[in-house]
Amino acid sequence: MYPVYGGFWGFDPTMVVLIPAILLTIYAQFKVSSTTNKYLRVNTRRGYTGEQTARRVLDSNGLYDVKIEMVRGHLSDHYDPRRKAVRLSEDVYYGTSITSVAVAAHECGHAIQTC
Repeated sequence: MYPVYGGFWGFDPTMVVLIPAILLTIYAQFKVSSTTNKYLRVNTRRGYTGEQTARRVLDSNGLYDVKIEMVRGHLSDHYDPRRKAVRLSEDVYYGTSITSVAVAAHECGHAIQTC
């Protein structure tokens, strides 16, 4: 006979915490994804691209030496602290949507935090 863990028919009490945490994570991912897609179709009023936004954010924080580079791929945006480079995917680099500008500013935030 196999031992019964956690009591009643193998129910583990940690599931009371684990299952809601997993559901919350799935919900949060859905909200981020749907909001990103929603604002991908809305352009900024001034028509700034992600690259222009990134340069303005970096310059206004005195980070003139941080480069902005375009990289291939989707969701490949990141800040490389070793090379002092904000790397933006092509969609974000050239994009004028609110999502593109927000992603560019977010990546610049990482540069600001590390410098």
